[in-house]
Amino acid sequence: MKKWLGIGLMVLGLFGLVFGTVAAYQGVPGPNPDVERAMEPQMVGHGHGAMAEDRGRYMGLGVRATDLIEVSIDPAEVQDYLSQLSVEEFTNPRGVTIQKLVYDGDYVGKVVGDYDLSELDVYAAYETLNGVKVFLTYEGNIVGFVLMK
Repeated sequence: MKKWLGIGLMVLGLFGLVFGTVAAYQGVPGPNPDVERAMEPQMVGHGHGAMAEDRGRYMGLGVRATDLIEVSIDPAEVQDYLSQLSVEEFTNPRGVTIQKLVYDGDYVGKVVGDYDLSELDVYAAYETLNGVKVFLTYEGNIVGFVLMK
């Protein structure tokens, strides 16, 4: 009797294992954009001598941002906008100064380093869904960005 009970439980377990596996595997999995994004190469040291054709691809605009439209923007207009911003400055655990740029209580950008906003130049500007994202440079190196709404 115990032998038949043991065989019955073993068959029942095997039956559950087979049907559980079939239920868990419901065909060929489809594309996973999160995995595809993680598999794409990341640009090392972006903003420091990046190739011109890669501008905008990795600069906080999303990996798939190659089809963004670069817009021309007047540097004087950017400086005028920067003068209207308030700056919340703090130092991160690595000892680097971060300037959080705020416009009417909304976070609109940041600058990494202790730079005077009036000394920053425009590197590039891209049209986004939320406005124009302008990348700011100091002596040729990208040091931050600001979103002009």
